[in-house]
Amino acid sequence: MSLKHRLKLGLREAYARVLFHSGLHALVNALLPRRLVILAGHCVKPEHGEWPAGRHLSADMWIGEAQLERIVRWFAPRYEVVSIGDGVAKLGGKGKSLLALSFDDGYRDNALVLGPLVERNKVGATVFLESRPLDERRVNWSHKYFWLLEKLGPEALVERYGAHAGDTRTFITLNQMIAESRGNERYHLKRILKYDAPPAERDRALDLAFVEAGGDEARLCEELYMTWDEARGLAARGVELGGHTVSHAILSKLPPDEQRREIADGALSLERALGRAPVTFAYPWGRRWDYDDSSRKAAKDAGFACAVNMHAGVNRPESPRYDLRRVAIDGSAKLHLLVAEACGGFELLRKVGLDLGE
Repeated sequence: MSLKHRLKLGLREAYARVLFHSGLHALVNALLPRRLVILAGHCVKPEHGEWPAGRHLSADMWIGEAQLERIVRWFAPRYEVVSIGDGVAKLGGKGKSLLALSFDDGYRDNALVLGPLVERNKVGATVFLESRPLDERRVNWSHKYFWLLEKLGPEALVERYGAHAGDTRTFITLNQMIAESRGNERYHLKRILKYDAPPAERDRALDLAFVEAGGDEARLCEELYMTWDEARGLAARGVELGGHTVSHAILSKLPPDEQRREIADGALSLERALGRAPVTFAYPWGRRWDYDDSSRKAAKDAGFACAVNMHAGVNRPESPRYDLRRVAIDGSAKLHLLVAEACGGFELLRKVGLDLGE
């Protein structure tokens, strides 16, 4: 990490603490125009009991139940905590600023832990569903990757990948990463497989390695993802269910017609199973380079009223409806930083030329 980046993080931390502990966040919130801030997570680790999904997920994929409840209980008296659909609809009105909870992919703990948490705190939330795990009990490539990494370790995983890959370039890149011992191998291997490997090659090689290592896809899906019955139960608790494609593909890597199928077919699946068309959509992976103008058009054409990404910031009435921003949360989330974002504190600094955002 560069000195400049460390300095920026230090200033960001200090500024957020001053806003939070001095109470100045309330003044900033009152002075700035009404806004919608969307928090974005994946899984909620239960405070008690078994959590089979935890065997397969990295730390940036989950937040603890008690930690999430503390965040919700701090914001609920001060902001209107809503679903994304409700938040977007209310942006042009008056009243408190808006905070929306959102969780991606449709993991089982969203039904078993998040649903009751939302209900007992009387707040809104949105869960974005991949449709293929629900329809076919199949998981996307990243979960087979995490399963193989846990079972085999990075070196053996790369060796198995090379044995099944038709294109040796990715195998060579993966081997070079291992040889250079750059640290954080879990992240770097995933990044190479996500962006550098041809998708068909990657999926085939990981599928074969997964089966060869004794993987059971239906069982893995059962541990990770909710069922349609659980999704309907979540909706009955008042949680908004949104679209997230069929297979969690990187949309920008697909031609426009395939993007349309991924987005529209996912929406149709939700409508058939839930009895209503979804109105909110989340781009898989969610970085600006993971979707493009064809993705935005496909989301609009599929009937979605808005779409969200994974770049931090606030949303205003004039914000592009198919580029709404979200603030990522996991177990490392700090309340004072979330408050600084939600009250508009970082936005205020940008107005005077100082950007302490992501």
